[in-house]
Amino acid sequence: MPDVPLQAVRGWSSDHIARMKDAWITTAEQVVALSATDSGLRSLSEQLAVSQEEAYRLVDLARRTLSDDTRAEMEQPADTSNYGLGVLNRKNVEEDR
Repeated sequence: MPDVPLQAVRGWSSDHIARMKDAWITTAEQVVALSATDSGLRSLSEQLAVSQEEAYRLVDLARRTLSDDTRAEMEQPADTSNYGLGVLNRKNVEEDR
């Protein structure tokens, strides 16, 4: 199933869509995935320059455009435990030598 562009989400203004495009977020799937965590919803609220309650309302509108399977998948926070922060632990580097 192809991604749902934000332009196809009823209730999203052209300003909302432009603000998300500035952050390289262009689909309903991306919005729902971003909102899967509290910090993601907060980031979405900041990017859209709206309250968290309004951000939640906009996410709900995006959710409604997705199939049940896609929605369930996008609403699960991604497991990033295998990804570091871009810094190597000095002890581990020395052990590898």
